[in-house]
Amino acid sequence: MNPADVMNSFTGVVAVILIFGIPILAIIATLAIVLGALKYRHRQRMKMIEQGMMPAPPKARKGNWYALLISGGILFAFGIGMFLVGVLTDEAEMEPGLVFGCVGLAMLVCFVIIRILNKKRREAEPSVADTDPGPLP
Repeated sequence: MNPADVMNSFTGVVAVILIFGIPILAIIATLAIVLGALKYRHRQRMKMIEQGMMPAPPKARKGNWYALLISGGILFAFGIGMFLVGVLTDEAEMEPGLVFGCVGLAMLVCFVIIRILNKKRREAEPSVADTDPGPLP
C-alpha cells in the first residue's frame, strides 16, 4: 500500500472532524463555563446563608428592545432591496427578498408592540410619590 493512498483516505475524515469538531467543542466549552459560573454563585449564596447573612435578591433585568428595532430595520431594507432587484432585472427569484422583508417587518411590529405594552405597564404602576404618605406629624 502506498503511503499517499493512506493519507488521501484520511483527508475526508480530518475535514469532517475539523468542520464539526470545533463548533461542538466551542459549545461544550461555553456550557462548561456557564455551568461553572452558576455553581460558583450558588456556593457563594449558600455560604452567606450559612453565616446568617441574607443574600441580595437577583436584580430584575430591564429589556433593551432597540436591537430588535435595528435588526428589523436592516432586514426589512435588505428584503425590499432584494425584492426590487428581482423585479427590475426581470428575474423570477423574488422569494428571498420577500422572506427577509417579512421577517424584518415582523421584528419592527414586535418592537412597536413591546414598546406600547411597556408604556402601558409603566403608566399602570404606582409611582413612589403616589404611595408616599409624607412626613409624620
